[in-house]
Amino acid sequence: MATQAQQALIKHDKHAVGNLNSIHVKTVAHGAIFLEDVDNFTLVELGFNAEGERTAKQLSDKAKKGYLAAAPERRYLDEELSAFYNAEGERGRIVIFEEGYTRFDTSAFKKNDGVDIIGHGMVAHFDIAEKVFIVSKADAPHADYAGSRNKFLVVANEEDLAYTHGQPIVRLEVEDLSPVAAAPVAGE
Repeated sequence: MATQAQQALIKHDKHAVGNLNSIHVKTVAHGAIFLEDVDNFTLVELGFNAEGERTAKQLSDKAKKGYLAAAPERRYLDEELSAFYNAEGERGRIVIFEEGYTRFDTSAFKKNDGVDIIGHGMVAHFDIAEKVFIVSKADAPHADYAGSRNKFLVVANEEDLAYTHGQPIVRLEVEDLSPVAAAPVAGE
């Protein structure tokens, strides 16, 4: 029979890790309260609770403006960085993106079909279903890339990076945050 204490000792989920790479980043004043568990270095959307406090939850629509969950980790028991995440009810740091300036590393990514090696100049967008960035060739982007509001440029891969935190990571730069025009409806 299992116990909660036993599970706490043997269960080791791996969460996304990363780094902020811009010298000065803009953040949401006082952060936001997470409405659900969210990994660091993934995209969130913002809202407000009944008390007027900022809230954050995982990005739910690729056409919405995204923000980066990037709360600092506080290590008390020599935990690995991949053990940290933003728990429901906690307040965390939220980074506001600036096109062409905001850069960050993230382990929350996967390669699109046809991508064997990640290289500079590739593109990425956030997949809301899998909660990861999908890295694609610039000349053959993923089917959801064009309809995604939050677009990124790959500016480094793990061969260029000194701090990988034991997981493959990719460095992204915010490329385009323009709202995506709605697709025309047939017959209109």
